[in-house]
Amino acid sequence: MTNGLNMERRGRPKKPLELLKLLGNPGKRPLPTDTPQPEKLYNIPEAPAHLDLIGKEIWEYLSPRLTKCGILTEVDLYTLENCCVALSVARRAAEELQQANSLIFQAQNEDGSLKSIHKSPFLAIWREALSEFDRNGAKLGLSPAERAKLHIKPNDKEQEFFQTKTK
Repeated sequence: MTNGLNMERRGRPKKPLELLKLLGNPGKRPLPTDTPQPEKLYNIPEAPAHLDLIGKEIWEYLSPRLTKCGILTEVDLYTLENCCVALSVARRAAEELQQANSLIFQAQNEDGSLKSIHKSPFLAIWREALSEFDRNGAKLGLSPAERAKLHIKPNDKEQEFFQTKTK
C-alpha cells in the first residue's frame, strides 16, 4: 500500500458512482462521497481520427447513447475508444473467417502433403477482440447483464416509439 492506494485490490472491481446511481444502488449501502467526479459530457464527442470506418461507426452508435444516459465522462473516452477498436477488430476477423469459409487452417509440407491442421488464427483474434470489448464495455455498462439492471426512464419520443411498436 503506497500513498493510500491499494494496488492489490481483491474481489470484483468497484462500479463507478454514476453506474451505481443508474442501477438504483442495488446493495443499499451508503454511496461513497469522496470519489473523484470527472466532468460529464453533455455534447457528443467526435470519434478519434485514427479509428477505421467500422470503429467510427461503432463510436457514432455508442457515444450518443452513453452521453444521453449520463455515463460517459471525459475520462471514459479511452475506454469507449478501446471498445470501438476491439469490436472493429472482431468484425474484421469475422469477415476473414467468412471469406476463408473454414474454421480450420491446414499447414502443408514443402511437397504439398498435409503437415498439420489448426484452428484458424482469425478465430483466436475474433475471440480475443470480443473478450476485450466485453471487458471494456462492462466498465461503461454495455454488457447485457449490466444493461438489464439500469433504471433509465425513456424520454417521450422513446415511449411513443415503443408504444407504437407493441400495438
